[in-house]
Amino acid sequence: MKAEKHYTNSLYYEMILTTKYLQMFGIQLFEEKQYEISIDEFAALDVIYCNSGICQRDLARIILKDRANTGRTLEGLEQKGLITRTLVTRNNRPIKQINLTKAGEEMLIKITSEIKNSFKEINKEISNEEIEEVCCVLKKMQNTIAKIIKTQI
Repeated sequence: MKAEKHYTNSLYYEMILTTKYLQMFGIQLFEEKQYEISIDEFAALDVIYCNSGICQRDLARIILKDRANTGRTLEGLEQKGLITRTLVTRNNRPIKQINLTKAGEEMLIKITSEIKNSFKEINKEISNEEIEEVCCVLKKMQNTIAKIIKTQI
């Protein structure tokens, strides 16, 4: 008789554990390096860098945070001089476009470089090909799940 596979032996559970380990790793790294921003603020900066002129609603969707939480993150980044928010009209509606300042871009580049160095230890055990393959599978899963779930962002 074949033993039933338990949730704790599933791909989904392994992904959750990996996510938790990565979150702990990121928090510890940011604390150790004493960055002036949190890991959530860093993620927002990175998305803004890749999507210049993005609005708060679209940013919230990408980082999977509600708009209120995203607004607080943006407020902190703006107070630190790392982003600007400019009121523009899009589709006859006023929105605030978000862009990095020079200081924001410099901080993003510095932290990204240091994070890449920190991941070298992990990457010793995993090949670039394996990383690319896992990323492709995860993106497929994300896209599939995104079609199924209802988000309130």
